[in-house]
Amino acid sequence: MENFLYLNKKLILKGQTVGVALSGGKDSMALLRLLLDEKDSLGISVVALNVDHGIRGESSALDSQFVKDYCDSQNIPLKQVKIDCVAYSKENGMSVEEGARKLRYGFFKDCIKSGFCSVVATAHHKADFTETVLFNLFRGTSPAGLGGIPEISLDKTIIRPILKNSKEQIDLYIEENGIPFVTDESNFETDYSRNFLRLEVIPKIKQKFPEMETAIMRFAEVLKTENEYLNQKAEISVAESEGELSIKTDLPNAIYSRACILAMKRLNIVKDYEKAHIDALIGLKTAETGKRITLPEGVVAIKNYDCITLFAEREIPQFYAPFLIGEFSVGNRLLSIKEGVVDSANGRKILKIDGDKIPKTAVIRYRQKGDVFTKFGGGTKSLGDYLTNKKIPLKDRDFIPVIADGNEILVVCGVEIADKMKISENTKKIISITVV
Repeated sequence: MENFLYLNKKLILKGQTVGVALSGGKDSMALLRLLLDEKDSLGISVVALNVDHGIRGESSALDSQFVKDYCDSQNIPLKQVKIDCVAYSKENGMSVEEGARKLRYGFFKDCIKSGFCSVVATAHHKADFTETVLFNLFRGTSPAGLGGIPEISLDKTIIRPILKNSKEQIDLYIEENGIPFVTDESNFETDYSRNFLRLEVIPKIKQKFPEMETAIMRFAEVLKTENEYLNQKAEISVAESEGELSIKTDLPNAIYSRACILAMKRLNIVKDYEKAHIDALIGLKTAETGKRITLPEGVVAIKNYDCITLFAEREIPQFYAPFLIGEFSVGNRLLSIKEGVVDSANGRKILKIDGDKIPKTAVIRYRQKGDVFTKFGGGTKSLGDYLTNKKIPLKDRDFIPVIADGNEILVVCGVEIADKMKISENTKKIISITVV
């Protein structure tokens, strides 16, 4: 059998079971035949995966039957599934194209997870690559979106071994080798965005620039190299500590914006962010300390002096108890209040107060609106301003236990005592306070 197609064998590992995403169309049938011819030399097994998207009714079912009959005739193991991508897309507020893709790739992942195959090969080619670049460009995207279709996915489960072939090469391979196929008539309906590009836009551009597909692929490869460099810089610019991600604000925007996207992805914001969110994060660079913005998935970004911090917002726990000697679980912290002098608390700060100065109405709680604090040595201000001056991260302020009498803060536990609570030569009762 003559071979007019280039197969990127570097994507395929010896011993793998390669699942071909098989629609029955020319592209996937060519890929299947090519892999079957090479399976012995590559040391692999080949199986097929077929999805009936439920878009074209009986016609779609006939295509799936064609795939089944062909695989049966060639003794090719096959796994098929029927999905209702129209209903799914409507329920999830997305286009039919997007819904179909999400369900299709979900099926592929399930096939890998079940052990039916170890990797999935799709039949994307140069024209698909060009389509993707133009589609992302016209829809609005970052430079990363202009990188086109990768030959292998980040998790190495999806490969595209004939990506560098043209559609014309695939058609010639099909014709020369007499490979049967079916035609999906929906590929010729310009109602779909990608079809419009494929059928109306790209052919007209190719009339003037016949090598456009090669040129776009070359452009995307250059862009990919530059993106990889900037992304490496962004990767090392995101500092992580106890579930919080920090990014320095003195970074150039090209790296800073990528670092923000990377941080959002780590916090499970994968597709829900928009340009407006990136612009808002860039705006935080020059905002006052304490300025915060809300992002999707309950993530908050806060300006903290020379950096911004992103974290999943926590629900503020409720705690309110009368002041007593003992140990208290306050949120996820342990507050220890003991009579007498405590000399060691495993490196924790020990605050000592005059026990006789604690009013009977004192309580243990979290901060609330209207709280004021007179720091040790004098100087009264709102508790919020005091915590700002102490450079306590905004995200932590709602979780610091305080001892209060009304709105007067007597002790900011683990931080400082009010001036009126200090020990003097006349003190008869010392109370030691630590927070773990």
